Amino acid sequence: MGAQISLFSQAKVEILGGEKMYGNQIKNYLYIVKDVVIRHNGVTIQCDSAIRKIDDGIIEGFGNIFIYQADTFTLSGGDYLVYDEATKIAKVTGKSVILKDQQMTLLTTSLNYNIQNQVGYYTNGADILNENTRLKSKRGYYNRRSNSFNFKDNVVLKSPDYTMESDTLDYYSTSKTAFFFGPTKIISNENTIVCNYGWYNTKTEKAQFSKGATIYNDSNYISADSLIYDKKIGKGIGIGNIHLYDSTERFEVFGQYGQYFQNQKLSIISGLPLAVKTDPQDTFYLMADSLYFSNDTSNRYLRAFHHTSISQKDFKGRCDSLIYNFKDSSIHLFHSPILWSSSNQITGDTMRIYIRNGSIKTLNVFGNAFLASEIKSETYNQISGRKMVNQFSNNKLSSVLVDGNAESIYYIRNNETDSAEYTGVNKVRCGKMNIGFDSSKVSSIKFYAEPDGKMYPIKDFPETEKFLSGLKWLKKEQPLMEDFLKRKEKRSVTTTEIKKESTKPKKSKKKKK
Repeated sequence: MGAQISLFSQAKVEILGGEKMYGNQIKNYLYIVKDVVIRHNGVTIQCDSAIRKIDDGIIEGFGNIFIYQADTFTLSGGDYLVYDEATKIAKVTGKSVILKDQQMTLLTTSLNYNIQNQVGYYTNGADILNENTRLKSKRGYYNRRSNSFNFKDNVVLKSPDYTMESDTLDYYSTSKTAFFFGPTKIISNENTIVCNYGWYNTKTEKAQFSKGATIYNDSNYISADSLIYDKKIGKGIGIGNIHLYDSTERFEVFGQYGQYFQNQKLSIISGLPLAVKTDPQDTFYLMADSLYFSNDTSNRYLRAFHHTSISQKDFKGRCDSLIYNFKDSSIHLFHSPILWSSSNQITGDTMRIYIRNGSIKTLNVFGNAFLASEIKSETYNQISGRKMVNQFSNNKLSSVLVDGNAESIYYIRNNETDSAEYTGVNKVRCGKMNIGFDSSKVSSIKFYAEPDGKMYPIKDFPETEKFLSGLKWLKKEQPLMEDFLKRKEKRSVTTTEIKKESTKPKKSKKKKK
């Protein structure tokens, strides 16, 4: 049988099996029936029956299509085959067409496969299995030599830890890296990631997301121009127009560069950072050189470092650094802070503010405490001491308790109307004093521990006595709201510092060596 078959075969096409064979000399067709075996260029084709169209260089196969090349690939499960002897392209269709090699298994209903170049594509949908990863798409392209895939339309990549949905995805099975293009969503137990471009290495679990990149979880999200994430060490980096939102605290952070440490639940934001805490009664703004936000439920806080400014409806402040404790709504200001409230300026070595229902309730000043209020140009009511406790009602100063080395200069009017003239000055020193305010005006003063003072007629008050030691009127240094709001604006930033985990292989130059 083999000798007879060889009479009909052309060079490189060997017909090795078939129970029955006959030809059509007019069409120059060769018909092979049952248990067909054909070999061409080292590739074996098996099927139930076949037609070899000799002039056209086409082999048609029918039923139980099976194509293989030893130690390379198998293509099975098809019902119909069209094989072009010149181009070495096999088109296989059937209910379950399976392409399999050492790297993956591809299941589809129709596949075009270039046996010589070992490149295949499909347009009717397919599932690809690669170790623990399963991928499906409407259209796809596979290069076996470079172990690369290109998927298009309704792409879904599933692994034990996450599910990825994308419009277009390139996957390199050797490096275990997926590149995605267009609207993409990655869903895991920890979070959901959306972006329009990026890559993810399923082996190293490193990734980069950009073009509208956002990471969501149950109570917060972070977005940036580019997000880089290393899942194994739990570290993320954000670059360009960062926006972090915590719904539990109604708290937002903006900036241009950020780092996130998952194990510590700590975010560090720099590059003109801004923090905003929204409350039904008011909104709190904070800007500094860098912000540290801890999202640990047992110890949630915000730290600000260097050139720090704060603003709320009824007060503004500046300091070098501060800590905002979300648990008790307290703000600790360090290194010569300044606070402005209504017409008052308060300074000291350190401060602690307590906020209740969005309004300032208590302000404690420690070391070189000083309160000043300008009544006219170069003229100030003043209170100073070692420690000062300021109480507020409806964000208005209601009382000041000074403890230790207390001093005050208070200008007295002839009545309580705003147009009344100042007639005298009261200057007092004592160990402790308590001053009450009503509508930002002094309503009562109590002196304790050996007060020593003098009342001067306004015209007799010496110029040398006008200022208590430590007074610095810094009204012009108040932060402007427009400076806070500018930091929320989108900016154009370069991303040259982004280090990519990998780049797309250029048809595997190493293999050519």
